[in-house]
This record gives sequence, C-alpha cells and structure tokens, in this order.
Amino acid sequence: MSKSLRNEYFGPYKLIRSIGSVHGASRYIVLCNRTDTNYTLYRFENIHNQHIRRQAFHAFLKMSVVEHPHIHKIISATYDDRGQLCVITPYTGNHEGIVLLDDLLHRQDGKFGVIEASRAIEHLLGAVAHAHKHGIVNGTIKQEDLLVDRYGCLQIQFYGYESSIRSSEDQSASKSSDINDEVRSIIDHGYTMLTGLTTAGERINPSRVIKRLDRAWDTWFDIGLDPLDGFESVEHAINAMPTNSNSPEWLVKKSARIIPAVQVGSLLRRRFRSSQSSQSRPNQ
Repeated sequence: MSKSLRNEYFGPYKLIRSIGSVHGASRYIVLCNRTDTNYTLYRFENIHNQHIRRQAFHAFLKMSVVEHPHIHKIISATYDDRGQLCVITPYTGNHEGIVLLDDLLHRQDGKFGVIEASRAIEHLLGAVAHAHKHGIVNGTIKQEDLLVDRYGCLQIQFYGYESSIRSSEDQSASKSSDINDEVRSIIDHGYTMLTGLTTAGERINPSRVIKRLDRAWDTWFDIGLDPLDGFESVEHAINAMPTNSNSPEWLVKKSARIIPAVQVGSLLRRRFRSSQSSQSRPNQ
C-alpha cells in the first residue's frame, strides 16, 4: 500500500486500505479517529455529470433515515475537497475484506439449508417492503450488493441508488417495473441459496434437488420467477412463502393482469364501426 494512502484523511476518517470498487465507486476501509471504529468509505470518482451526482447525493440522504437490519446503513453522504461524492457506511467485513453472499455460498458448498435459505429470503423481501413504505424503490438487486455482516446476516448495499441516477421521466415510468424486477431478483437469489443452482437455462424444481422438500416451494418459485407475471407485490411474495401457514391461499392468487372485458368489447365495437364505415363510403 502506498504511503500517501495511509496518510490520507477524509474528515475524521483515516484511509487504511483499498477494498476494490462497486458501482464505479472506489471503496476503502477507514478508521474514525473519534470512535476508533472501522467504517467503509465509498468515493464516486466517475460521476462527472453534476445533475446525476446531485440525484445520487439526495438518494443517499433519503436512505440515511431508513433503519432496517437488512439494509446497509448510510451514515453520511457529502463531498470531498475535489467535489467528489463520498459516502460513509458501517464496515461489515472481516480482517480479509468485504464478504458477499457469493463468498458465503462458496464456503457453504454452494447452498444453504432450507430454514437458513427461507429466512434469508424473508429478510431481503422484508427489507424491500420496508423501503417501499418510505417511497424508495431500487430495481434489480445485484449479487454484488448483497453483503454479509459479521453475524452472517444479509444486507442490501446502496438500496435505491440504481433508480436514483436515472432521469426523472424514466423514474416515474419504470417504478412498477422496478418493483417487479427487484422482487424477481431476490427470488432468483433465493433459488440459488436453496438449491445451489442458477435460473439460467432450464430451471429444475427445488423438490427434485432437495429430498422431502415441500412442493409448495416449486409453485412459489414458478410464480415468482415468471418473466411476464410474477407476484403482485412484495407482500404477496412474503405471504405466499411456504413457511407461512396461510400460503396456500396466496399461492393461487397470481395476478392474471387481463384487460377488462369492457375495454375489449369497446375496442371490438370501435373496430367494427370503423370497418363498416370504410365499406359504406364507396357506395355513397
């Protein structure tokens, strides 16, 4: 490590060492000289557009008031003396560095037990539902954003950041799609945690991989991973989980999203009238 890095400070935080990058931000372990505690510093050196930088800054400020055990806490967001956006969060890693879900799965031979996997899925869906109550939506949750803290719990890193850096028009137009995408992405991660497999290619029902597994899980994943439909909401996905006693009634409530019959009828009538009028014109 360079001598200059060890001597560099950001406010009360002394940069200890670099631990890679994420979302285009350089990431460092830092030591707070006031509390003698390690934190993580993210420095967004590649956001050159002032408007996007401002949007990201306000998104982090908004997320800083959201408290949930499975959403990575934003302690502060500010700018350094070079005008670069900097974010401070708790340090969740160990002496080796940040631990991701993928790292934990590798140590567990690629998958978790049924109880452990179902709890992890519930925790992530619960975190998303909590953020939605604050009016914050992220979109697809990427593997690189699922951190594992020192107690083995999952935390979503930078929730809300992805949607914040889009244009205002894209944000309003894609909110419903973002919700569907993020629920589906969590269920995708859940499938891997439960089975040790991925959803790429032909997906195998979990009951074929895990002995004596409740086949309701097959139905739950069939609905949740449907690319066109999926669950109606985060709450729907949580209530339909086979770990809940009332899950059977929720598992059959898949949203059909059919155009109402009145709209179809009116559409047909309009087309019929326009066809009649076009046929009658040459006779006039």
